[in-house]
Amino acid sequence: MSVVCLDRSASVEDILSVLRRDGVAVIRNIATPETMDRLLADITPLLDEEEPGGGEFFGHRSKRIGGIVSRTPVFSELIVDPLLLALADAVLLPNCETYQIPLSGLVQVWKGGEKQPLHRDTVGYDPYLKLGPGVPEIVLSAMWAVSDFSADNGATRFARGSHLWEPERKAGDADIVQAVMPRGSVALWLGATLHGMSVNHTDTPRTGMVSGYCVGWLRQEENQYVVCPPDVAVTLPEKVQQLIGYRAHSPRLGWVEGRDSELLLRRGDREYQSYLETPLVANQS
Repeated sequence: MSVVCLDRSASVEDILSVLRRDGVAVIRNIATPETMDRLLADITPLLDEEEPGGGEFFGHRSKRIGGIVSRTPVFSELIVDPLLLALADAVLLPNCETYQIPLSGLVQVWKGGEKQPLHRDTVGYDPYLKLGPGVPEIVLSAMWAVSDFSADNGATRFARGSHLWEPERKAGDADIVQAVMPRGSVALWLGATLHGMSVNHTDTPRTGMVSGYCVGWLRQEENQYVVCPPDVAVTLPEKVQQLIGYRAHSPRLGWVEGRDSELLLRRGDREYQSYLETPLVANQS
């Protein structure tokens, strides 16, 4: 069985209806094949340096590249798609003032290996944030199909409806659906939805770009200020700078003196270039 797929022309309300019922939905053809070609052209040299591995959690046969927000401009194009931002607004803004990306990565699954254990993207926040029906949404995850996702090449598995389960419930075979989708599509799922990579049984690796959105008051899964420091972030589109986390979440969280709360890389009371060139000095007191 496959995850419910909707066309790019579907309304936000129709996509949200599937997300809220199943915990996962696929939007077909949200990016063009040419866009995926450009992404692969930028990232393939990095993939070529890696050997399939990743240990038990990643199925032993995957290559993973992190921090791609600073490695390819294609990430910046995809993460600000208006339809995806509208969905993130609807899912997350009831529970925060602004949201951000939790990570920017690429995963390539090669033939063989094992299934990834089913897990939730909120697991990193346990036991501080609880699971179960009625808990506010804090994460909306996304996987773009850089290549076709099929049952044979290990399309991601999801336990349909598991975002509404009590934490102790286990998924059975009848609960599992796969995100079968053509290249250029995106799978979206709520943070409490159980999911995991499947085994690739073909000779061609399956490639996906993974990211999404999380509430702005939450610690990001990947440290964006290391993978995309200010001198790199300042070259990116303003909306992407904000999504990385270069803006404050309310006046109380993440502020920097002399910076606009909407964009901390913008010139403020002090010149941004002076900020970059000022050496860090240890507190002498």
